Amino acid sequence: MDKKNEISCGCGQCGIELNDTSPKYSLMCACEDCRQALSWAEKNGGEKPKNILYSVYLRSDISNYFGLENMVATHLRDEATSTRVYCKKCYSCIAIDHVNYHNNVLMIQPDHCKQNFNVHIPPKAVINLQDHPDDFIELDSDTIPVFHSRKYPQERKRFLSIDPIAEFLAPPKTQAKGITLRDLISKIGTIKVLHLNKGEAL
Repeated sequence: MDKKNEISCGCGQCGIELNDTSPKYSLMCACEDCRQALSWAEKNGGEKPKNILYSVYLRSDISNYFGLENMVATHLRDEATSTRVYCKKCYSCIAIDHVNYHNNVLMIQPDHCKQNFNVHIPPKAVINLQDHPDDFIELDSDTIPVFHSRKYPQERKRFLSIDPIAEFLAPPKTQAKGITLRDLISKIGTIKVLHLNKGEAL
């Protein structure tokens, strides 16, 4: 029986297998960096991004990987805080690391890669709405917290008070059984800097 622990690109040329497939939490993200990165991928053959992206956080613990030669790691700009891993062939985004993940979790956007296990859980919040291109959007804000920005300390505190976000945006309490996404990125080698201007439409 095939193991249900794989995240792969759309064309099947590369992917990773996880030791722990239970999603830790999910968010709806409207940040311009995610949208810009996926718009760059779309120009190369990837899927068109939505204005608010369903984003899932999983333990950064990789048991196996394949197609390393078909992976490329990217930064949007020289000062980037996120590293995104794409397939060079179909430009699916396989996984994302951020400095704030502390090598504990990785993030995927399920509409932009394939998974053979369930990653759909109710989101804990809608974030980065200041970057949404529309002036007015309908949100079910009675049942889910909404964050326009997290640049203010009180908003960061409110965001981290949502269980279990603070637990996973912190150094891991136990070591990964396999390798982390950061380890994989180091195996890919040089990170490609895209030199995209912040907020630039593609």
